[in-house]
Parts: sequence; C-alpha cells; structure tokens
Amino acid sequence: MLDHMWQREGYFAREPYLPQMCFAFTNYGVSVGLQAADAMPERVDALNAYFETYRSGDEYDRNAITHVMACSSHFPGLLLRSL
Repeated sequence: MLDHMWQREGYFAREPYLPQMCFAFTNYGVSVGLQAADAMPERVDALNAYFETYRSGDEYDRNAITHVMACSSHFPGLLLRSL
C-alpha cells in the first residue's frame, strides 16, 4: 500500500486516491515505523527532506506535536532500541 501512496515529490499521500493530500505528522509516523522495520531508507530520507520546507499554512504548522514527530523521525534513537 505504501508504494501506491508514495508521491515523487517526497511524501506519502493521505490516501492512494488523494495524491495531493499530505500531512507532516502522518508522514513522520510512517517514517518511524519504516525505520523500526529497517525498510525504505531512501523514502525516509526523502520525506524528512520534503517536510523541512513544506508548510501547510494551517494550525498543524504550529502544533507542537508535529515538531515532536519531526524530531522522532529525524532522531528515532530509543524509539528503535530493542528491548
């Protein structure tokens, strides 16, 4: 499914049938999951780069949780540590 949702601009669409709809928060969550599975590292890098400059123009640009998720995506650290 992720292959169908991937957009060449460097993000995963919200739904396969909504290619222009993207959310930083959701993409960062997918990024952490991909890193945990050691999968698609090139897409993780691409989406992190994409969202460095992307601005939605709404409240999500300012919500602290979006920035926390960005940090988690860029620096997953202990989130990925084996128990």
